[in-house]
Amino acid sequence: MGKNFSRNNASGKRKVSDRYFTPYCLTREFVEHEILWFDDWQKHRALLEPACGDGAIVKVLAEYGYTNVVAFDLNYDGTDFLTYSEQFDYMITNPPYSLAHEFILHAKEIISLRFALLLPLTYLQGSKRLKDVWSDRRFPLESIYVFNRYPMLGDALREDGKIRTGMQTMAWFVWNRENKNAEPVIRWLDIDKYILKKGDIV
Repeated sequence: MGKNFSRNNASGKRKVSDRYFTPYCLTREFVEHEILWFDDWQKHRALLEPACGDGAIVKVLAEYGYTNVVAFDLNYDGTDFLTYSEQFDYMITNPPYSLAHEFILHAKEIISLRFALLLPLTYLQGSKRLKDVWSDRRFPLESIYVFNRYPMLGDALREDGKIRTGMQTMAWFVWNRENKNAEPVIRWLDIDKYILKKGDIV
């Protein structure tokens, strides 16, 4: 039994296979601000989404003109990212939290430039992560995009991108193979405009 990262799950049990779908606003804000990655001249390059679920991240990428996206999910089509060997320049995903460590290590083997994972900010903690992930200068962490509000993961997705607040600080963690000398930087993403308020239709 994993930790309860979503207040709508009062039993404390996590969803099957850690399936917490990504609210559209979380990807939209990231794409809007990660300008060194998501710019026009790079849109022709293939981008991998290996835990796509119902395609929430892929849908937002398409909105911004990224149509060359290879997406799959072990729970939907049987393709296992951890045994996948095709090489890509970029990757973005909201991984199963229980497999985040394995996703990071495998991404460093098959991604040539940058990859981003949506994770709880508390993922920064842990001695094994410090040794295996954060101390690695071969493919280091470049930046962390922290949301200024606690986004709820687990609700049905709304087309307007609006969300309820939860109890877990989430962030986009970005790795850059070419960022071997710089320490990671922290940036913030403001999602106030997406928070459901009294009077909004739920």
